[in-house]
Amino acid sequence: MIRPTDALKAEHALVAQSMRVLTGIGRAVRAGAAFPAADCAMVIRFLREFVLASHMQREASVLCPAVAMRGDDTAAAVVGEVMRLHAEVGDLVHSLMWFWEPGDLSAPEREGFAAAVDALNQRFAQLRALEEDQLFPIAEAFVPADDRLEWVQSFQCDRDSSDRWRARIADLADDWAS
Repeated sequence: MIRPTDALKAEHALVAQSMRVLTGIGRAVRAGAAFPAADCAMVIRFLREFVLASHMQREASVLCPAVAMRGDDTAAAVVGEVMRLHAEVGDLVHSLMWFWEPGDLSAPEREGFAAAVDALNQRFAQLRALEEDQLFPIAEAFVPADDRLEWVQSFQCDRDSSDRWRARIADLADDWAS
């Protein structure tokens, strides 16, 4: 049986790859390399257009409410923590947009960019672990199978979009991910 959360897990792998790219960019910028505005813009666009607007939106509008409504107090607490991390990720992604403009960065801007990348990487790691280790299993345990079947189409709907982004991120990973 196809589990709807499998599509989300596959997207998590793409997010992790994009974060390896962004981490590589952050390391290079921190070390004094010229700011790669075009590459950085591509990753930030992916984070805004796919991760925030699609992936996390599906989690927040479909998965989290179902778990909160059907689960126990622990499930509700997990949903609350997921939503908190979603908000922090969104704030950090938006903070990276300050660095989107072409041109070189001052030393404090370089450090600020690299620190924001580090914080975002940490939040994504926490979020992925929380979702895959707790939220998804809780959904499987508490949300009836027929409800989860309805999610399959919703969770698969952005597969074309994720495939397009996968190629772009893979190209960047050749240059930046270690």
